[in-house]
Amino acid sequence: MSDTKLLFLPTEIPELLSGWLLHAHKERDRHDYAARRYEGRRFILGSIAIALSAAVGTSVFASLATAAKDPWIAVAVGLASVAATVLTALSTFLDYAGRAQRHRKAAAACKSIVHEIEQAFATIQSGGQVDHAGIQAIRTRFDTIESETPVVLSAVYGEIQREYRAVHFVQKAEELYPADSQ
Repeated sequence: MSDTKLLFLPTEIPELLSGWLLHAHKERDRHDYAARRYEGRRFILGSIAIALSAAVGTSVFASLATAAKDPWIAVAVGLASVAATVLTALSTFLDYAGRAQRHRKAAAACKSIVHEIEQAFATIQSGGQVDHAGIQAIRTRFDTIESETPVVLSAVYGEIQREYRAVHFVQKAEELYPADSQ
């Protein structure tokens, strides 16, 4: 990796909008990926906690009958009970459901910005006047979204950066889905 940090310096409004569009797509993908990741973690952690709790609940009755014969059964049930409690507490503390929801909301907001930028592009490409107030409104809204959205994990950030290593802008929506990819 190079020690040089590259910065984008647009000279025209369409260039500026291209940069914003790319950034908005990346942000949307980051938050969508993060939401899916947290949802998956919530499901796994919750499933394990539920399974352990159910096992402990049924094992308590079985261990009561055999506890006098084999003390290790009581110890195993006790350890499973502690594990279920810890996993339930972790699930609450890590708040994967809440995190997933915040990232879903951020992804939707970024997608809305993508649509606004695409509309501004279409207006300019079709010979319409540059709406400087509209562009300023997009920038203000984008700034607000970025200041209110949760930070994505560096692993998620890196994954999306790798996906966007090579970007090609297309002029028609049909070009996004080539016929041979279906």
